[in-house]
Formats: sequence, C-alpha cells, structure tokens
Amino acid sequence: NAEYMGVVWVCSRMMLPLVFLLVPTTNFTGDDDSVCDFQLHSGKTRCEYIKWNSACEGGRLNYMEIYACASEEHQPLILIGYFVVLIIIFYLLSTTADRYFCPQVEELSSHLGFTPRVAGVTLLSLGNSAPDVFAGIAAIRNNQINLMIGQLTGAGMFITTIVAGGVIHVANGIRTRFPLLRDMQMYFIVSVALFLAIAFDYLNLVTAILLLVYYLMFVAVALWSDRIILKKITENSARNFSAMPILERTNTHAEIMNQEYRMSRRARMSIGNVLDHFSYNAQGTFKRTFGAYVAGNIKGLVSWLESPFNVLRNCSIINCVEETWNPETDSRVKASVALAGTPLLFGLWLQVLNDKIGGVFPMWAFLLLIGVPPALVFLYLCPTDHPPRFAIFFLGLGFLTSSIWVNMFADELVDLLSAIGKILSISEVLMGATVLAWGGCVGDLTADILLARNKREGMAITACFGSPMFSMLIIVAFGVLLKQADGGVSCKFTPQIATGFGFLLGSLIVTIVSAFAFGRCFGLQGNRLPGAYAYVLWTIYGAFVLSMIVMEVA
Repeated sequence: NAEYMGVVWVCSRMMLPLVFLLVPTTNFTGDDDSVCDFQLHSGKTRCEYIKWNSACEGGRLNYMEIYACASEEHQPLILIGYFVVLIIIFYLLSTTADRYFCPQVEELSSHLGFTPRVAGVTLLSLGNSAPDVFAGIAAIRNNQINLMIGQLTGAGMFITTIVAGGVIHVANGIRTRFPLLRDMQMYFIVSVALFLAIAFDYLNLVTAILLLVYYLMFVAVALWSDRIILKKITENSARNFSAMPILERTNTHAEIMNQEYRMSRRARMSIGNVLDHFSYNAQGTFKRTFGAYVAGNIKGLVSWLESPFNVLRNCSIINCVEETWNPETDSRVKASVALAGTPLLFGLWLQVLNDKIGGVFPMWAFLLLIGVPPALVFLYLCPTDHPPRFAIFFLGLGFLTSSIWVNMFADELVDLLSAIGKILSISEVLMGATVLAWGGCVGDLTADILLARNKREGMAITACFGSPMFSMLIIVAFGVLLKQADGGVSCKFTPQIATGFGFLLGSLIVTIVSAFAFGRCFGLQGNRLPGAYAYVLWTIYGAFVLSMIVMEVA
C-alpha cells in the first residue's frame, strides 16, 4: 500500500492552469545593476534616482522608494518591518491556498467527473504546489529570472536532502521501490536539461514546448505505473477478499486515493499549526512553559493581523463546496456576499478601483452595482441546506477568485524579496535559494514528516522527488510561454547558478547510486536506504548553503 500511495501522492501534484497567471504588474528587472544601480547612490541622490528610474519600481507598494527616501535613522526600522511583512505574506499565501484554493479544486474535480487517477495528475495537484508555482512563475513574468532559478535549485536541494533525510530518519530507513527510482531518474534528467538551457541561454519557446512534452510523458508514465500497481493490489485483494473485514472491503481504491490526498493536504501545517505544536501537548492541554506562552501570543498576533484579510477573502471568494456548506452558519448568505464582492476583486486585481468613469463616477461603485443584482438573485433562489443546483459554475468562479488572491500574494512576495535583496546587496539567486525556497518548503517538510510518522514513508519519500520535478517543469514551461509576448526570457548565468545545479545534480546522483548500492553491498534485504543515510543528505545540504554564502561574499 505504501508503494501504491506513493504513486498517488506524486500524481496529485501534476497540473497547473494558466487562467490565474495573467496579472499586470510592474517590477524589478533582475540582477542587472546597469538598470537599477541602487547601491551606487546615497541620501537624497538615491531617493531621486529611485523616483526617476522606473526599473526600480515594484509591487503595489514601492518598497525601494519607501526605504531610499526615509531618513537614515529610520531605514533600519523599515528594513525590519519588511522582514515582518515578508513573513506575513508567506503566511497569507499559504492560508489562501490551503483554506480557499484547495477545497475549490478538490470539489471541482469531483463535479467534472474525473477518475481518481486523472484527478491526481490534473486538478488535485494544485492543492499542494500552488504557492511554489505561483511564486516561481511570478518571478519569470516580472523578469526576476535568477530569483526563480535560485528558488528551483534551493527548493530542490532542501526537499531532496533535508525533507528526504527527515523521512528516512523517522522511518529508520526506506525501501527504494519503482515509483521512487522512477521519479529520481526523471528529476535528474529534467534538471540536466534545464541547466544546459540556462547555461546556453536557450530558455525560449522550443524549450518550453519540450518541457511540456516531458511533463506529459511523465504523466503518462505515472498513470501507467499506477494502473499496474492498482492491478496487482486488486488481484491480491481478490485472493484474500473473503478473509477481509466488511468495513475494509467497502473502502474502494478510489476512496483510499481521495482520503490520502486529503490527508496530505491537511498535513501541510501553517504557522498557526506549528505554533500549536509548541503550545499544546499530544493530549490537547496547554503546556505551561515559557515557549508555549510565547507561541500562544505570537499566534494571537498572527490571527489579529490576518483578520482583515479574512474579511476581504470571505467577501470575494464564493464557497459552494458541499463539504463545508453549513445551514447553521447560513453559507447561502456568505456566498451571496462573496458573489457581490467578486467584481471588486477583479478591480483590485487590475488596479482600477480608484479610477473614475467619465472622470465622475467611481469605478468601485460601478463594480459594486454589477455584483449586487446577481448576488440578490442567488440569495433568493439558492436553497439553504445544500449548494445551488448549478454549483459547477460557482465552483469555477470560486476557483478563479481564489487563484487571483494567491497570485496577488505571490507577486507581492517576489517584489518584496527583490527589494530586500537590492537593499542588502544580496543576489537574487541566493535570495531564491534560501528565503524563498525555505518559505515554500515548510509545508513539504511538515507534511512529509507527518506522513512518515503515520507509516506512509513510501508516499512521503516519493513526493520528495516528484514534487520539485513537477514545480521545475511547470514553472519554467508556463513561465517562458507567458513571457514570449514580452520578448522572451534571458537570464544572467552566474557561478552561483552553476553551484546550485552542481549540488542538486550531485546529490541526486549520490542518492540514485546509493538506492541501488546499499542493498547489494551491505547485505540489506532488497534495495534499501538505511536511516543513517539521512546524515549524508543533511551534510550535503549544509555544504550547499555554505558554498552559496561563500560565493556571495567572495
């Protein structure tokens, strides 16, 4: 079952629609200092330069201008504030994906009649990879190519060493079965291809199409192997069917696949869940320690800061998911309010709320007039005890609006990271390989470790290689396709990029060879990675981070 669920876990992260990616924004132009020479100016000269040079603009708030035009004694406080805002944006990005985006996607796949295998390689994948993919594609669209490359190599290293090492350590060793070996080798191939494309500045339409073809090939291989495994499980179950308990017989493979998907999604801890871990013991009682007291207060502060965004999201994302539809809380009224606020969200997305029609009538009032009539009709016709009859239309609308929210947070995250990197003279490659990668990998770390503790180490370890491969394929392919209308993509190949790919490819080679060698050379039963191999992976990641920092300083 672990092998079978491993296939399901990886297949549930395989598809990304394009509809939510087309967000207009003005951003930095990358690591090219000839475009935004921020560090070559100081004082009032720097402030005037930032205002004059449009290449230094970025985000809905111009972070560079706010910092550069402040007095020198206030600049350290502003920089600290930027880091606080960065954490908040990471949190909002994660909660928007988990609470709003994932349920819409899951329900939509059910209404479209997708089989579990098809859903696993299409819509259900969005539940786990949305934040990472949004941020990566936003970086490409905003010409921050090196930030994206740093994210891909940094996240790949973190997941395949730190997270995979944690899974191996918790499980005290794992068996290296076909799904794991398949994903390792396919991830290695696509990493080599992307490295060559970047090194020879060949990120163009042809490369994007080839990556999409490779992605479709991976989907086909995953579905084929899933079918074979499913057939073997079915045959084994048929032999022992009479001896199985009645309750176990009723759990079809499709139900098991959907249950495992929900388990993996819910395992992705947010900041609030992590703080709960420090505040409460296994019995649910509060720990009377200083750490628990601090964690409880931080969670209260986070909830207070998030509350305005909860109101905004609830008033613009219509929720017609049957599982969460509750007559006692009057979900019908909440859905009507969200339907009325949907046009306002589009206005916020397109940054036209402050415009005036004919120079007189406010745009926000016009958009509100558009949303109120259908909301009233919905309120009158929609039943109280269950979602509306044509729920698929409203699910599609909820999918679109929730994806807009995720995309806006991803854009702001990328812009703020670029601003902090410019201010501190840190390259985009290092910012992507550390801060952006760490922020995006927290969910994978907590989810996969939790799955390993629950005896699902096969699924968890397979995801450690399938997930970063999926992100790499989708981010680069769709990002490059979207940039073709703006003249294509061009990146600045640096020694840090070569170092990042060198460590990534090297660690994959070591793990692939070890997966075959340990069982045969050390007398273990079958192909198996022992628990001690986790220390090897953690050492590799430590060397990677140290090398990136040394090269940055040098």
